[in-house]
Amino acid sequence: MFAAGASLSEPDLAQIQLEKISRADVERPSGRRFGALVHAVLAAIDLDASADEIAAVAQANARLIDATAEELDAAVATVRTALQHPLMQRAARAQTLRRETPLQHYREDGTLIEGLVDLAFQERTPEFKGWTVVDFKTDREIEKAENKYRAQVAAYVEAVRIATASSARGFLLVV
Repeated sequence: MFAAGASLSEPDLAQIQLEKISRADVERPSGRRFGALVHAVLAAIDLDASADEIAAVAQANARLIDATAEELDAAVATVRTALQHPLMQRAARAQTLRRETPLQHYREDGTLIEGLVDLAFQERTPEFKGWTVVDFKTDREIEKAENKYRAQVAAYVEAVRIATASSARGFLLVV
């Protein structure tokens, strides 16, 4: 868990990296229910899960939210592809990993920052030592809300940095 700490600074949106996973099916389902299904599966599976394990978790979650067969199939394909991304493979190797972690922090001006961090993991590489914060997006057209999403992740990154007294960086992973 991340604890609340000192105040947040003004976020630098350019520091949030945007990564896109190529989509074979550009006409796949979209919307809140599909996004919720993809997020639920990514939160519940091992990050090195087999295709059968992904499908089983997706089926269970699809029943809970009354997802269509098309949404189920697309979610399984989306998650399988997402797990192949280098960012997700690094997360799978991390010793310290957090998923769907609540975060809450007050800025100096009294603004409450709260949210749910989709994925955060600690890395130690020659280039970076600290927390990597990842937010998953399933939007068809990310450009419409990109700055809003970058601001969201920037706030999470700064809160994680303060709470852990460690370096932190952020990614938007468009799946």
